[in-house]
Amino acid sequence: MAEVEDVVGAVMGSYGIYLRQVSETPWADAMDTIDYLEDFDDLNDSELIDTLARLAGRSYEDFKGIWDSLSDKEKNEALANIEHEIAVLGFESLLKGISADFDVMENKDMREKIINAAKRYLNGEIDFYDLAEELENIFWPTEKDKEEYGEALRYFWDGIELTDYIEENEVKELVERYLVNELEAIGKTPDLGEPGP
Repeated sequence: MAEVEDVVGAVMGSYGIYLRQVSETPWADAMDTIDYLEDFDDLNDSELIDTLARLAGRSYEDFKGIWDSLSDKEKNEALANIEHEIAVLGFESLLKGISADFDVMENKDMREKIINAAKRYLNGEIDFYDLAEELENIFWPTEKDKEEYGEALRYFWDGIELTDYIEENEVKELVERYLVNELEAIGKTPDLGEPGP
């Protein structure tokens, strides 16, 4: 008899690898996947089982056997846990992408703006949506930028939307790790391109 953790582990073991290593925009793919999973009302819908089987890298029959051994309450719990883990992976990928962005790494002013906005969020001066808007305006400061890079902007907001599935303390932890600690560490790293004295 399968446990909820077995189902979550099977899906995330395979789909997690895809999000971490294959997807070019894991935050957007994560939001698309969650939106798709949220559309199912029937926990025994063959299309839901097929989707979960594909995410887990298993055959339909193999996954159906595992899924059918769960009660409806356990299926709901498994689906909620899968959505949560997908959201965390996607959101973390967005923040990693921001902290590793070439322009951010090379531009001290840009880094400082991001760090300051993140700290204001962490201190409760602004809410998460305000932080997201500030990030949008740092990366896409003009209407022309927003138009020209519309797809990237949409994907960014998909990544932001993932926080609906993540506890606020986890969101804050990830923001602090990637938008404060990682970016402050960049500023403390000596420029290896400059010749020594």
